[in-house]
Amino acid sequence: MTREEMLSRISSAELTQWQAYERVTGPLGTERDDTNAALTAFYILQGLGSKKVKLEKLIPKWDRKPAQKWQDMKMIAQAMTKQFKGEPKK
Repeated sequence: MTREEMLSRISSAELTQWQAYERVTGPLGTERDDTNAALTAFYILQGLGSKKVKLEKLIPKWDRKPAQKWQDMKMIAQAMTKQFKGEPKK
């Protein structure tokens, strides 16, 4: 899908929200995808003779920092809007 096709279906604001969500929770999709990929890599490495590889090291740990307070997010958004000479939403 091209960028134009995607933006014809969802707004750029919604796309940005999904990107932010994905940064915190990890890629969209089933939770087991990461585990399945790690298992595949684990078995391949073992088959190639690796004795030190651990499955836990192959599963990515996603950034799950505590969410900012909404007031802080609003303040940052207002500062960015002002920096780019935009109009605040009313």
